[in-house]
Amino acid sequence: MSRRRTGGPELNPRQIRVLYCISREYISSGKPVSSKQVLEHSNLKFSSATVRNDMRKLEFLGYIYQPHTSSGRVLTDKGFRFYLDSVKTITEDLQESNVAIAIRRTSFVGDIEHLLQGMTRILARAVSGFVVIEKPKLDKLVVNSVSISRITKGYLNVSIVTDLGVSLNTTVFVGPAEFDIDNFQRYVNLAVVGKTIGEIRNGIKHVELRYDEWHDKRLQDIISFLQSIFDKENEEKYYRYGLEFIIANEHLDSSDVSGLVRSVENPKNLEMLLSSFGDVDENMVFIGDEVGRDELKNFALFVSPYSRKDEKIGNIFVISPKLTYYEKINAYLSFSINRLSEVFSNR
Repeated sequence: MSRRRTGGPELNPRQIRVLYCISREYISSGKPVSSKQVLEHSNLKFSSATVRNDMRKLEFLGYIYQPHTSSGRVLTDKGFRFYLDSVKTITEDLQESNVAIAIRRTSFVGDIEHLLQGMTRILARAVSGFVVIEKPKLDKLVVNSVSISRITKGYLNVSIVTDLGVSLNTTVFVGPAEFDIDNFQRYVNLAVVGKTIGEIRNGIKHVELRYDEWHDKRLQDIISFLQSIFDKENEEKYYRYGLEFIIANEHLDSSDVSGLVRSVENPKNLEMLLSSFGDVDENMVFIGDEVGRDELKNFALFVSPYSRKDEKIGNIFVISPKLTYYEKINAYLSFSINRLSEVFSNR
């Protein structure tokens, strides 16, 4: 299904004002909007006949349509797109809002896992939507240290810490043989510290052993193990939260909710959905049919990348009913992206 944004003949200033008033009223009430309501709930000084004529023109151009059960009009995807483009500004009071303060406090958390989990929940509550934050792309992270400790006979705990503070922990079976763990850990660190996880994933043949005087099969085994725990198939890539807000939304029916649940509950389905939007380098919003899935036609998907200095390392996604306050989501998403990029750039 095409995601091309629909265009159309340019609207005159009066029609733009009428369409904006229809948009605000429809998003506020969730109900079809009549010409009478447009005049009652705005400061427009036009006649009722003029507004009705403009509404017919807007319907002809595909911005609004008339449900068969109502005399009012509702927005099409093209109408929602007009509204989004009209409100792409961050409100002045955002900087001092409770949500902004909570996001700032979360950004001081030293542990990256807790930081991302906390921001996912705060943002989901703020926008009443489903939020997914992609973890920093592991391939680009540099290994800072590897710690190895014995758990029980034959089993070791391996903890890898990266330059951004992202850590990975796992257990490896090494068999019953006894050996010097401290010496083993030292040479493992000599082999992999300073290398990116992407380099490690390329295979043991690309890992240059810096000290040839220490030849032990266990070193080869542990490097192979490091490669296996960085296997993308086993990687949990996302933090997600907010399905309860979607379920509670009065403008969505059970088929809308079940369609979203099917798309995001299973990690593989979620990966398929998010990867379908390609490599995003700027803030983007997909509305209704632009999302590309019939079961998500009543949703809007916002995506924005966060970075470390000039290098993109992950994305934040917000999935919301398309009947929503776009300016609110844009504002909080932009604020979150800026704070997250600031945190990672300062590490």
